Amino acid sequence: MPSLEPRRRSRAVYEEDDDAEPSPATSDSSKRRKSDMNGHISEEEEEEEEEEEEYEGRTKREMTDDSPAPPNRRVNGHTSTNGYTPDAGDFHPGAIVRVRVTNFVTYKHAEFLPGPNLNMVIGPNGTGKSSLVCAICLGLGYHPKHLGRASHVGEFVKHGEESATIEVELQKRPNDRANPVIRVQINREDNGRKWWLNGKESTHKAVQELTRKLRIQIDNLCQFLPQDKVAEFAGLTPTRLLEETLRAAAPEEILEWQMELKKLHKDHREMKAQVETCADILRNHESRQQGLQADVNRLHEREAIQKKVEDLKSARAVAEYNDKRLRYSEAKKRLRDAKKNFEDLQNACGPALEAVNQKQEYQAQIEPVVTERKRILRETEVAGEQALRTIETFEESIRNEENKVKAEEDTLRSIKSRIQQRRKELTTLEARLRDKPPEFVPAEWNAKIRQKESSLQGIEAERRVLEDRFQELKGVNNTMRATLETLGKEFEILNSQQGKKLAQLKSVHTDAAKGWEWLQENQDQFQKEVFGPPMLTCSITDKKYSDQVQSLLNQDDFICFICQTPSDHKKLSNQFYGQMGIAVPIRTCGSDFASFRPSIPKDQLRELGLDSYAIDYVEGPEPVLAMLCAERRLHISGVARNEISNAQYERIMAIERIPQWAAGKQIYRVARRREYGPGATSTSTRLILPGRFWTDQPVDESERVDMENRMEEVQQKLTTLRQEGVEMKEKRKGLTEREDEVKREIDELKQQKNELQKAATQYATLGDKIPIVKGQLEDAQRSILEARTLISEAAARSDELVLKRARSVLEHKALLSSMRDTHQALLDAQIRLLEAKSDVKALEERNLDIKKRLDAEQMEIRGAKAESDRLKEDAQIARETVSEAVAEDPDRLPYLNELAAGKTPEELDHEIGAEKSKLEYVHAVDPAVLRQFQKRAQEIQNLTQQKEELTARFESLSRKTDELRQKWEPRVDALITKINDAFAYNFEQINCAGQVDIYKDEEDFEQWAIEIKVKFRQNETLQQLNQHRQSGGERAVSTIFYLMALQSMAQAPFRVVDEINQGMDPRNERMVHERMVEIACREHTSQYFLITPKLLTGLRYDERMRILCIASGEHMPPEGRKLDFGKLVKIQRAITAAA
Repeated sequence: MPSLEPRRRSRAVYEEDDDAEPSPATSDSSKRRKSDMNGHISEEEEEEEEEEEEYEGRTKREMTDDSPAPPNRRVNGHTSTNGYTPDAGDFHPGAIVRVRVTNFVTYKHAEFLPGPNLNMVIGPNGTGKSSLVCAICLGLGYHPKHLGRASHVGEFVKHGEESATIEVELQKRPNDRANPVIRVQINREDNGRKWWLNGKESTHKAVQELTRKLRIQIDNLCQFLPQDKVAEFAGLTPTRLLEETLRAAAPEEILEWQMELKKLHKDHREMKAQVETCADILRNHESRQQGLQADVNRLHEREAIQKKVEDLKSARAVAEYNDKRLRYSEAKKRLRDAKKNFEDLQNACGPALEAVNQKQEYQAQIEPVVTERKRILRETEVAGEQALRTIETFEESIRNEENKVKAEEDTLRSIKSRIQQRRKELTTLEARLRDKPPEFVPAEWNAKIRQKESSLQGIEAERRVLEDRFQELKGVNNTMRATLETLGKEFEILNSQQGKKLAQLKSVHTDAAKGWEWLQENQDQFQKEVFGPPMLTCSITDKKYSDQVQSLLNQDDFICFICQTPSDHKKLSNQFYGQMGIAVPIRTCGSDFASFRPSIPKDQLRELGLDSYAIDYVEGPEPVLAMLCAERRLHISGVARNEISNAQYERIMAIERIPQWAAGKQIYRVARRREYGPGATSTSTRLILPGRFWTDQPVDESERVDMENRMEEVQQKLTTLRQEGVEMKEKRKGLTEREDEVKREIDELKQQKNELQKAATQYATLGDKIPIVKGQLEDAQRSILEARTLISEAAARSDELVLKRARSVLEHKALLSSMRDTHQALLDAQIRLLEAKSDVKALEERNLDIKKRLDAEQMEIRGAKAESDRLKEDAQIARETVSEAVAEDPDRLPYLNELAAGKTPEELDHEIGAEKSKLEYVHAVDPAVLRQFQKRAQEIQNLTQQKEELTARFESLSRKTDELRQKWEPRVDALITKINDAFAYNFEQINCAGQVDIYKDEEDFEQWAIEIKVKFRQNETLQQLNQHRQSGGERAVSTIFYLMALQSMAQAPFRVVDEINQGMDPRNERMVHERMVEIACREHTSQYFLITPKLLTGLRYDERMRILCIASGEHMPPEGRKLDFGKLVKIQRAITAAA
């Protein structure tokens, strides 16, 4: 046992407990919390350390006390009371050696010393058995979610305490020096935990790493099954069950192979999809490429023709260039000849042309003079126009000044008029000042108005009271009317047949009636129709058999609600139990009514003394009838009006296919136990009581009278309310008239007050207005002087502008005289120019023939030069065309010369036309087709290479998967076979059958699953274990047998099962216990904890077992260590013997 000497503890590391692995954010917050709480934690730790030292010291003294104690041996800290002393080697590495708790759930202090094999933890409910399970889970670093109880660790601290402590000692591994001891302190306030490992401060992560190395699997339901997780184990999916089983029973390498297989299969599936996708795309590309081949061939043919056309066009340019170059040479020769002829003619006619040249020179001298004089005349005209604009500007300024004078004169007249008005106003104000108005006292008038307003407020308050009462009466009246209407409808329903049934349902089960009313209004919320209680939805077709049929049913059968789907069942349960808080039985029947067939024909049934089956006399919706067949087996339950004979009774019992029947006044029920042999049969009978539900009972007269009285009472209240309403309307009318009269009086008083107040205010302001008016009068007189000054200044400016205008007029006159002289000089020069032109023309006419000859020669020269220039330009253009044609391929020029050799451009045009005609017979194709064809060809090449690579990788993954599966699958098959053998053997011991198979999905390793099939009755076949087919006790037996089948293969050092025997019948519980002791107490098996509140007597016991009895209560001794159970047993035996 570890030393109990007090240890000095350093500052603890606080960690959040939200997740099994703390996130980075959680770790950061934990560090901040530690740094913020250092001082406070130190004080608490000192106090807690002192308490621990005191407690541990006291415990040590008690353990070494010489007081009487049973002669138990102690090995490795464990006491033995049954003659068997466990050795430290009996504990598997990681098994629990000791658990100690302080202030944990229901415990103040407790220490548990389990054995290495089966540990039976027993004790009454509420003593803290499951708290041991919680301590193991939380003490080993796991989240409370694995317990299915509280969600925060702080909730496990004992009520009234600030913190709790858990200490778990585990069996060491062979190479370790000492057993590892994990200690955790849980704080209630912040849900924090701090950890110690082997007496040293540690972290949650270090504890998790230790438990992982020891193969502890608290999160595996196959290894750790607390009380609140038993149902969850039965609900595990087959795939999840396989995972949990392998974690619990398979070596680590099998788990690693399984994970690798899943990853390989996932990659294999993805790679297969990629290969198929690539192949599909490749096939699609190849198919589309074949469709474009014909278009590409046509495109190549057109391109060849088009290329030849382009070559012929280029050859035509070469031919055209050669032709134009030749013609240009000829044109240059003609130009040289024309120039020579012109020079010869000009030399022969020189003297005759000299006179003409002289006159032309004279004409040339006069022309500039005419141009200069035109310029001077134009400048003179511009100066005259400028002078005229200046005159107009002065006239505009003069008009502006005159307008200013007129404006000032108007202002002067206005000021004179304003002076007269101010003088008249001043006289009036002085007269009013002498005439003083009556005295005005505001307080008196305000008091009169407030008095009337107070009266008005009283009237309004009284009217509001009346209005409130009237609205109240109106609301009560509406409520009474609604109540009366509801009572009327209920009265009508009460008189109807359905109403009779509903009234009966209310008297039998109020909650069911409430549920039926809600269902009728909310039927559309469900996937399929939900049916109400059979007492409403069903009826008896033959009233003579009513009592017999009803005797086969109990009250819940008549008032239950029937759903057709599990989701509707869940929704209706949440509504009734969660929202409405009513307790109503709800059932689900997914079977068709046609599937329930009678056990024997009806004609044979009559031979047995039975008239028919009970279901034949019940009429209603098929789902409801199917429920009655499924729950109460009405389809195989007989009914008869008369009693049956003894012979008929014996024949019915011999047939064994009718479990119950009602005949005459008796009902018979037969119970058969196949497991005890064919003769294990018992029959019970009881009298048939009159049926309570499917009867035509008359309406309850007292209820009808009560409802009529209630309706009459409501009607009387309505009459009283109407009378009171009429009276209140009259009162309200009188108040309204009084209110209007008071308002008129208030308005009159306010008007009189305003008139007096206005007169007093005006008189008070007269003393201020008179100086103001006098000041305004003085300002007007000053304004008259200012206006007269402005008029004088404007008149002076106007006179000055008149003088400037006169000067400008004189200047304009001088410009007009200069303009006239300039115009006369221009006319003289123009006359001389006309004379010179006339002389030149006369001389030219005399030498006209010579001139014509010269002009003709000049025309010839110009024509030859123009043609030469044109041909030169054409030749250059043709040369540029040829250069452009051979720019990209200069070596092409000889080929073009060869095409153009001996051909004219026209001949080449004919050849071009012929090739273009060929193009018309070859349909045009979009050039993008070729680009698409070439691009797709490259894609096909890339896809082919990609497909080969993907196929190689796919085949590699297939080989790896097959190789790994060949190693993994036989090991798993062997493991499941071993589990199946143990599971089947366990069931054989209780005369039942069980089987464990593995379902193999060849397409997906994720879908591999375990299928557990069980059979508890001889006439049944093996059925898959789930939450719906087996009862709670059968599921419990199957669960514990499956867990026991894993015992010999368990990889975890210990296993925990909490209250698994709850719900088992005594026979199954005894057999399960027998198998459990046999398996769990074998040598070299892992540690096993079974928690249960009850045990049968006379159960098997093994010396390797350890019984941990937990008791609590007010009569327990303060120190549990001093309690000697051996002595208590002796006392009990002595008392029993004495009795």
